[in-house]
Amino acid sequence: MENGKRPFTLGDEFADLLSAPAAAAETVDLDGLCDALIANLESQHGTYSAYAAQLARQRTALVNRDLDGQRDANTEAERLLGALGSMEVERIAVTERMLGPRKAGAAAAPVKCEAVYPLVGPARARRLKECRDALVLMVGGIRQALDMNQSLVDNGSRIIHTTIGIMTSVVGRTKADKMNTYNAKGGVRVAKMQIRNLVNRSV
Repeated sequence: MENGKRPFTLGDEFADLLSAPAAAAETVDLDGLCDALIANLESQHGTYSAYAAQLARQRTALVNRDLDGQRDANTEAERLLGALGSMEVERIAVTERMLGPRKAGAAAAPVKCEAVYPLVGPARARRLKECRDALVLMVGGIRQALDMNQSLVDNGSRIIHTTIGIMTSVVGRTKADKMNTYNAKGGVRVAKMQIRNLVNRSV
C-alpha cells in the first residue's frame, strides 16, 4: 500500500455486526386487543352510568338546598371522574397498539374506535361499534344533566344576589334615605318607590 501503511481490516469476530438482521416487527394480537378495547368501553359505560346517578343526587340536593348531600355527591363524582380518566388513557393505549406506529402528521389526532373496525373480523367490529354507540349516547345524556345542574346553580346564585339586594338596598332611593327595607316593627318601608327584579326559577 502507498506510504508503507497497512490497510485497516475488521476482524472476523466482528463480522456478525455487519450482517445483523433487522429487528423483527412486534406481533400484535388484534383479536385480543379488540376484546380488551370492548371491555374498556363497557367499563366506561358502567362508570358513566354511576356518574349520572351522582349528577341526579346533585340535582336533588340543589333543589332541596341540601349542602351535605351536595358535598357527598360531589366527592363521589370526582372519584368517578378520576377512574374514567384512567380508563380513557388505557383505551387510547390499546387503540394505538392496534393501529401500529402513527405518522408524524397524525400524532396529535384523536385515536378513535372507528379506525379499528377494518382491522378485526365482522363480529368483533359490530360488537365494538355497539359499545362505542352506547357510550356516545351515555355521554350525551351526561352533558344534558350537567347543563341542567349548572342552570340550577346559576339560578340559585341569582336568587341569593337578588334577595340580598332587596334586604340591603333598593333602586330609586336617594343618599338621604336610610338603606334598610324594613322598619323597626318589621314592616316594609313603602315611603319610596322600590324597584325589584323577580327571578325566573324555571330551568
